[in-house]
Amino acid sequence: MNVPPDVTPDLAEVIGLHLGDGCLSRRLHGRHESNVVAFTAHKSEFWYYEEFVKPTMETTFGVSGRLYLRNDNTTRYHINDKELVTYLSGLGLPIGKKADAMIPRVIFKKGYTSRCIRGVYHAEGSLYRRYSKAYNQHARVYDNLLSLQIRMKLKTLMNQIHDELIRFGILCNRLTEKHGVYTLRVTSQLEIAKFMEVIGPRYKSTPPPITL
Repeated sequence: MNVPPDVTPDLAEVIGLHLGDGCLSRRLHGRHESNVVAFTAHKSEFWYYEEFVKPTMETTFGVSGRLYLRNDNTTRYHINDKELVTYLSGLGLPIGKKADAMIPRVIFKKGYTSRCIRGVYHAEGSLYRRYSKAYNQHARVYDNLLSLQIRMKLKTLMNQIHDELIRFGILCNRLTEKHGVYTLRVTSQLEIAKFMEVIGPRYKSTPPPITL
């Protein structure tokens, strides 16, 4: 494995993606130690892994890994490499099940937080049309009003994202918590447009079709 001299913007995006959809594992199987960097996503995101994530890992670290579609409608990308697990954990990514996590300090230092947030949004974000459940006389779906949301259990990371979006001049709703899950929403149409401009997601930039 090649150890990069520094974190790049593309790597910051992959790290954000891993904070949402990834896992580092280090396990002993008898005398053999298994070290895996794993990502799990929806099958519709296979193209993103094929066109961006895997090439970034190959260019940055000189490792390829295995990218494949499983029959449970998921995209899987696994890299078996002890040095890579050590490198990423050294940046602050937790090994094993994530109880909490944060944007690595080096990403703040390099000024790449917007790219890291882009990766998190790809993993845990959504853009949807507002809808009403409470009043029969209201439209069920407001096709001209959007809401943007990021939802996950990682408290420190969610607070960092909220604070960084505010720093970028993107006004967010108050961060909420329910049953250990933290939700960040942007409901102003102007602020959603700012998010799309500043964070620049590669997808999830338009809402899915209306289904009634």
